[in-house]
Order: sequence, then structure tokens, then C-alpha cells
Amino acid sequence: MGSLPDGSTSSGRESTPEPEPLNSNSAFLHLWAGETASQIGFQVAALATSAMAITILHASTDEVGLLNALQTIAFLLIGLPAGAWVDRWRKRRTMIAADLVRVAALASVPIADMLGGLTLAHLMVVAAVMGLATVFFDVAYQSYVPVIVGPTQVGDANGRLEASFQIARIGGPGLGGWLSAVASAPLAYAATAGAYGFSALAVWRISEPEARPVPLAGTGLWRQIREGLDYVRSEPLLAPLFACISMASFFMQAQVVLVPVLVLRTLGMSASTLGGLLSLGAVGGLIGAIARPRIVRRLGEGRSIYLCNVIGVVASLGLPLSARAGSLAAAVIVAASVVGSFFLTIYNVTQMSLRQRLCPPELLGRLNATFRFAVWGMMPLGSLACGALAERMGVEAAMYVFTAGALVAGGLMALTPAARLGGDGDGARARALP
Repeated sequence: MGSLPDGSTSSGRESTPEPEPLNSNSAFLHLWAGETASQIGFQVAALATSAMAITILHASTDEVGLLNALQTIAFLLIGLPAGAWVDRWRKRRTMIAADLVRVAALASVPIADMLGGLTLAHLMVVAAVMGLATVFFDVAYQSYVPVIVGPTQVGDANGRLEASFQIARIGGPGLGGWLSAVASAPLAYAATAGAYGFSALAVWRISEPEARPVPLAGTGLWRQIREGLDYVRSEPLLAPLFACISMASFFMQAQVVLVPVLVLRTLGMSASTLGGLLSLGAVGGLIGAIARPRIVRRLGEGRSIYLCNVIGVVASLGLPLSARAGSLAAAVIVAASVVGSFFLTIYNVTQMSLRQRLCPPELLGRLNATFRFAVWGMMPLGSLACGALAERMGVEAAMYVFTAGALVAGGLMALTPAARLGGDGDGARARALP
């Protein structure tokens, strides 16, 4: 007798045991610690990469777009088979291996710098390898959360992990900017390698046994991939939302690629200032992660997804407007980032928790990989497109064009069946469907 997505059993007469509280769940606490360390390291390296490419290696806007594209191109190229592979493997081992690969890739940057051979091409190779390892880590990590926490705790667990991400966004860019300005950008890579090493150690210390994945007899790799795609396509709540999130991901990539160019080149600020602005702006995301349960209860799950997305995108209009704000440019960037990260965090955690809760456990790896393929797979395309557009139209104009596209995607989310979900998620499923 199996469990339903809301935690009840199929008989309707029995209930599953009360899940262990997250605060005393050793497996989740170790995962949380490892994920926090890796997110801080990622934020440090992301800022150091942009600062190094723009100010030291003198990359063009096209090259900055290509560098960002290489960080996520693996999601487009192998995102789908990665989900099928992860469903065949133990998630904990996959995460540890991915962390160790990232340690080796990052460590090569300060070594190349000491030998005098650091180039933009080297950074691009490191970005591609990092992206490849991240594909497997992220698919495994998202599939592991429902394994180590109870079905009713998935949203809370994701909220805590998202809060850690926002804490990393607060401290990471500032640390990365400080290291780039005071020491050297390659040292930021050494710090990031240490953070990923800590992440691998924390995940390794999870002692809770993980069940061996049940092999699917007679089922080939591509048939398993197709099963994941078929599930998403046939799921009435997820399929339309899936398309809108993918579209939004393409257009929102302009913020990642062009904000460093805007701050470092257009506004002439330093790397340490860029790090400080990003850190202050990320405070809104931390508050959003904490406030999310109350907002979802008030608005309902569906409205929280599309309303928070639209409001967050509207707030991001302040980023290109900062170029016209004169001495208030820094304040405008911080205000836009705080409001945007607050609402986009609520949107991200809510839509991720919805799909994790609805999906059967044996399909979680393929579901997460399918979403990553469509969402993160759009990021390299968006990076290349916004970099090329900015090279021809200018940074500000390109940001306005891409923000308009993101607003259209958010508006389309309001037309999906998921938009009609109430505050109790699965309980509202029947009311959301025709």
C-alpha cells in the first residue's frame, strides 16, 4: 500500500508515521550544511569570474555571454539523460562525486595563475566542467530531499535550503568582490574549491542508508527519458507551467549576464562595490524564504507562483534604470534587487515544491532533469542572446527587451491550471482542474 502525495495512504484508513522534525533529522541537517557551503562557494566564484573576465581579461559583452552560457550548457546537452542515470544511481554518492569534480576544476584556476598561463579560454573550460558536474549534483540533490524528509515536509525543507541560498547570495558576492579587489580573483576560486570540499564531506557524513535504486528490467536509457517527458507532458498541473517557467528562464538570464557589465563598465564601479550591491540585494530573498509559508497560505499556491513572478520581474526594471539615476544608482540597484529577490524566491520555492510533491518517487530524477533541461537549458541560450543583443543595442536596451519577455512569461503562468491551486496544494488539485 503506497503513500499518496499528501502523505496519506491509498486505503484512506491509515496514515503514515509522523515524520522526524527537520531540526533533528541528521540526514537533512548534513545536506543543508553541505548545500549552504557549496552555494557560498558558487556565489564567490560567479562574481570572481565576471570580474576577472570583464576587468582583467577584457572580455567583450559577447564573450561574457558565452562564458555564462558555458556554465549551464550541460543542462541543455545532457540534462535529460542525466535524470535517467541519477534514477539508476544512489543520490548521495552522485553528489559527492560531483563535488569532487568541481573541487578539481576550480583548483586549476589559481594554479594556472601562479604559472602565468591563465586565459579566458581556461576560464571557459572550467565553467563547462563545473556546469557538467552541477547537472548531476542538482538533479541528485533535488531528488534526494523527498527521500530524507517526509512528504509533508518537502516545502519546509526546500524553504530552508532556499534560505541558505539567499544567505549565500548575501555573503558570497561581498566576499568574492573583496577577494578580487584586495587579493586576487584566482584566490576566490581556491576559496570556492574549499567550500565544495566541505560540501562533499558533509554529504559523506549522512549515515542514513539509501535504498538501492530498483533496476528497470528491459527498459533502455532513452525509454526511461521518454517516460520522464511523458509524465510531465501528461500532468495537467505541470505541463503548461513547465513551458512558462522555461520561457521565463530564457529572458531572466539577462540579469545574470548584464548586471556585472552594467555595474563594472557602464557605471564604472569596482568589483568590491558590485559584490556589496549584490549582497545587499539578496537580503530580500532571505526574507522571502522566511515569509513564504505565510504568503502561500494567504494567496494560495497557484497565485503565489504567478503573482510573485510578475512582481519580481517588474522590480527588476530598476536595474537598467539605475544607469539614469546618477548618484542614486547604487540605491536604485539595491532597492530593485531586494524587492525582486523577495518575490522571485517565493515563486521559485513554491513551484519547485509543487512538482516534487506531485511526482512519484521513482520518477523524481527524470522529472527534475526534465525541468532542469527546460529551465537551465534555456539559460545558455538566453546568455548568448542577451550578450549578442547588448553588443549591438547597448546593455540598458537589451535589459529592457529581456525584461519585457520575462513579463510575458509571467503573465502566461496566470493562465495555467496550476494558477488555480489553493493554499492546501494537493487538496486543491481537484478544484484546479476542469
